[in-house]
Parts: sequence; structure tokens; C-alpha cells
Amino acid sequence: MDNLHFDPLTHADRDAALRLSTQAGWNQVAADWKRLLDLCPEGCIAGRLGGRLVATATLASYGQDAHWIGMVLVDEENRGRGYGKSLLAHVIRRGLERGTEAIGLDATDLGRPVYLKQSFVDVAPIDRWGGVLRPTVPVSSTEPLDRGRLDAVTAYDRKAVGLDRTALLRHLAGEEGATGWVARDAAAVRGYAFLRPGRQHFHLGPVVAEDPERFAELVSAAALHRPGSSVLVDVLRSPSSSGLLTASGLEVRRRLTRMTYGRPQPLLMGDRVRAATAFEWG
Repeated sequence: MDNLHFDPLTHADRDAALRLSTQAGWNQVAADWKRLLDLCPEGCIAGRLGGRLVATATLASYGQDAHWIGMVLVDEENRGRGYGKSLLAHVIRRGLERGTEAIGLDATDLGRPVYLKQSFVDVAPIDRWGGVLRPTVPVSSTEPLDRGRLDAVTAYDRKAVGLDRTALLRHLAGEEGATGWVARDAAAVRGYAFLRPGRQHFHLGPVVAEDPERFAELVSAAALHRPGSSVLVDVLRSPSSSGLLTASGLEVRRRLTRMTYGRPQPLLMGDRVRAATAFEWG
């Protein structure tokens, strides 16, 4: 095996990194890579051969409390040489060096055996749903999310998720083409959602909501905002969520497994967490 050289992935690599995710058939656009590089520059790893980017891996960090592995990609011309395994081991070490074993990822059926050998264990099934959304309920308690409501939304998110995602949510709120909604009552925030552009499909997430009724309103708000558009959403499997998404016009496109390092840990989970941000963020 030719020696794969590891060094930081930078903004200058964005086009080359996007080529790898597009080659793999993934939905990322340049803004997805920019978000990772802006928020987690130390966790974005490049694998190079002769100076050329042929592999990537990312470690999205939520302070020192938890890390999430994603974007493990290898150029199709260089697969089967162990580069993905080497990158994975490298990024796991990077997470452990930061002082926590709270490391998670969402694994495909193909990747799961590799992760099991690297001390990851199963936590829960997670499904990628896709299709054209249709509204199922009125959206009377849902309003556009503006910057004046961001502090309340990030505080609500911290309580629901148990991690501080303020930087991520603020970044999403400022991205071109991204739209957010907040579900409120007279007293407080009861949920929120983001919808953003992707290469082939819009992506709905994260979605955090007090109850299934607020979840349905937020999904319906997204459907009304982009009528006729194809949407993806990543959801921890549950009967209530599956019923709502089916009624909303979606079907399961991929089945994956949420995994954590060393022991089962409920990272980025909770009763109010309705949809993940994306597989690279949890």
C-alpha cells in the first residue's frame, strides 16, 4: 500500500472534497463542507497521495463533550487499499486525544463491520427518509426562525440534546438558502427545524420538538415552503415518526445504525430529538 499522508483538510480543498462526496452519490454541496471547515477545522482530515486529495474524514466536535465522525470517503480509484480504515483509526485517535470517549457515528450496513472492529457498538437504528413532502396539519403555532429567536432556540436545544450546538445552529441560520422555523406557544419555544439545499434533495434537520404534534407542524411548514421539492430527513426509528413521515409522503431510502465508541451512549438523542442534522453531524 502506498503511504497515505495525513494533514489538515482546508478551505482550499473544498472542490476536491466535494468531488469525493459527489462521486460517492452523497447529497452534500459546497456549503456542507464549508460548515465543517468553519466550525471544526481541527477535525477535518485529508488523506493525500503525492499531494493529491484521495480521502477524507471529519470529526465534528460539540465542545469537549462529544465528537461525531463523518465524511469517511476514499476516491474510487484508490479503494480496497485500507485507506478508509487508516483514516478512521486516525480520526478516532484524534477524538480520544481530546479527552472523551463520547464518539459517535451513523453506519451503513457496509461500514458497520468495520466500525465494530474499531470498538464501536450499536445504539439504535436510524433511517434516511426521502420523497416529496406534503403538509399533514395546519402550522398555526409555527413561525419563521429569525436571529432574534436564536438564543431561545439554542437554549431549548441544549436542554433537549444535552450538548451545546449553539455554533452549529447559528451557522445554519446564516447560510444562504437555509430556512428555519420555530414552534412556540405563549410561554416558550416548543420546537424548531431547519431546511437547507443539497446536491439533489433538500435536507430537513435538525428537528427538535416537544411532542409529535409540534413535529408534524414543523414538517408541514417545510412542505409548504418547498412544494414539489425532493427532501431527505434522517430520523431515529420510532413508530410515531415513521407514521408521520409516511403520511407526509416520504419513504425509507436507507437504513443505518447509530453507533458509539466503547459502550452504548445516547449521543444526540432524547425524547424531543425528531431528526438528526445529517450523518456527518449526528
